[in-house]
Amino acid sequence: MIFDSHAHYCDPRYDEDRDLLLAAMPDAGVGRLFMPGSSLDDQEKIIQIAAGYDFIYAGAGIHPHHSDATKEDLDKLEGYLQQASAHKIVAVGECGLDTFAVEGYPPPDRDAQRALFDAQLCLAGRYDLPVVVHDRDAHEDCLDLIRAHPGNRTLFHCFSGDAGLAKTLCGMGIYISFSGMLTYKKNTELRGAAAAVPDEFLLIETDAPYLAPEPLRGKRCDSTMIPHILHVLAEARGQTVEDVERLTWDNAVRFFGLA
Repeated sequence: MIFDSHAHYCDPRYDEDRDLLLAAMPDAGVGRLFMPGSSLDDQEKIIQIAAGYDFIYAGAGIHPHHSDATKEDLDKLEGYLQQASAHKIVAVGECGLDTFAVEGYPPPDRDAQRALFDAQLCLAGRYDLPVVVHDRDAHEDCLDLIRAHPGNRTLFHCFSGDAGLAKTLCGMGIYISFSGMLTYKKNTELRGAAAAVPDEFLLIETDAPYLAPEPLRGKRCDSTMIPHILHVLAEARGQTVEDVERLTWDNAVRFFGLA
């Protein structure tokens, strides 16, 4: 069975067929999946979806695109974390840093993003929850903040760095997850990074509805597409699909603290 370690099923692109799609996941080989929180506006919806399915778990966090979050927002986030077990919340995040300008969001404010990320790293330590990190063109800044919180269990989702960064992260005990980007023909360096990750730190994800893998690129992504990523990941590492499926499942279960 496959563990999709990052998928956004609260996205409105699933509004018409969400329940039908999610109900079919186990028969499609997806045994568990994690839905991160990225906006407090979506948090109740995420909790509601996770409550409806035994195999879905939730995160609670504030994405760096929302770096204008207030102290009241952080207090509200902490309220969710205080009730983590009741809401099936198994991680803080996604949270992190993103220097890329995106239409519809304020221009990146690095200082505000750093402050927000640091606050969530503190919350993760306070409530003994792992952290799911969003890192886009901000590798060193992310590492600086993570080093200041050495007790946290950490995952870099949708990894976009090279083999050197992968080795640095894994040397710090940090987990790494690969998405459909791994399958894109131009991403030879990313496949090299996938080959460099030790077995015990490797995870797999879709980041649905984004980043559909080849040969489905451009479509709305969902967890049933993850075998395409799995095959490329196994090929890049010189392992069997069955072995990579097993170890990414075991690693996700361990990272999220699930039985």
